[in-house]
Amino acid sequence: MYKLEDLTKYDYFKDVDIDYALDSLTGVVARGYILGFAKHLVENKIPFMMGIMDIDNFKLVNDNYGHKFGDECLKSIGTNLINYVGSNGLVGRYGGDEFIIIHFGPNDYQSVHTYISDLYNNGTVVRRRLKFGKVEFYITSTTGCASFPKDSDNYDDLFLTVDKALYRGKTKGRNCFIIYVEEKHKNIDVHKKEDSSLAIIFKNLFNMINDFHNTDVDGVIKNIMEYVCNTLQLSQVSFVSPEGNVISSGTNGEHQIDGSCIDILGKISGDDEVFAPLELRTLKNKDKKAAKFIDDRKVLALAISKVKSYKYFYGFILFFETKIERIWQEKDVALLMYVDRLIYILINERK
Repeated sequence: MYKLEDLTKYDYFKDVDIDYALDSLTGVVARGYILGFAKHLVENKIPFMMGIMDIDNFKLVNDNYGHKFGDECLKSIGTNLINYVGSNGLVGRYGGDEFIIIHFGPNDYQSVHTYISDLYNNGTVVRRRLKFGKVEFYITSTTGCASFPKDSDNYDDLFLTVDKALYRGKTKGRNCFIIYVEEKHKNIDVHKKEDSSLAIIFKNLFNMINDFHNTDVDGVIKNIMEYVCNTLQLSQVSFVSPEGNVISSGTNGEHQIDGSCIDILGKISGDDEVFAPLELRTLKNKDKKAAKFIDDRKVLALAISKVKSYKYFYGFILFFETKIERIWQEKDVALLMYVDRLIYILINERK
């Protein structure tokens, strides 16, 4: 929790009542004051980096473990963020599960990258296990960053650039940070109506199989793999038949799945029809062959579905990521299961 002297060293907080300036739950700066502080810095042309950190899947924390655990989770993150930022900035609470980080220091891309990368990887704030009593949870977050005046020269545009970076991080699968780069992110429209709702995705996929009688089935499966890969922005999506035939789509050809993987895929997924772990390190610790499979292909996130009926097994569908430790969402798993049924239909129609 911040003390009065932590705030009053900044002119903006000289006359504030600390009881109002701090968030009552987490002890970081309250929303109105952290936003006012950011605006004050812009108006006085004081350079700084701003990040908005969104805790991944926080609703599931509250739903599965209760709001008491959720509050403890937020307090822990707030305290550790304060410690990490130290005397070179301030931390505020932006929303229910969102924190604002204001950092003074070099704001070129590499300096910001080093600063946020250490926050993510030093094991004190996120990407760590939180345990309260008998409840344990692995916490991750998505953060968007931008700097004043390098990326934006006014308050409103600064928030827009941070929002764009945060939006990009969420579309990549969360559990990552994005630093705003104009050439990459300027055309992101965070206000447009999302055109990738499950209903629309399901409709587009179903349309792909409507005329499959006149199309090679493997070609249709290939189109499905490409569509899903692009929609979820995954490194690769693959279908592996029991005979070891593979149909894939992805950007990392060197990580292609081959037919020899069929046995290890069965071992990894076990008896689960859908296997989507948050932490591959746990799986690697349990099985040496699984660890070799994961390491050889540099897989950071993996989801598997078994295409089967009550009598027959038709193969595996794999979603996997080699760029970030993707946090699988309900939408991802629902899409995996839908693709499973579409491929089941295609294979049975071919027979």
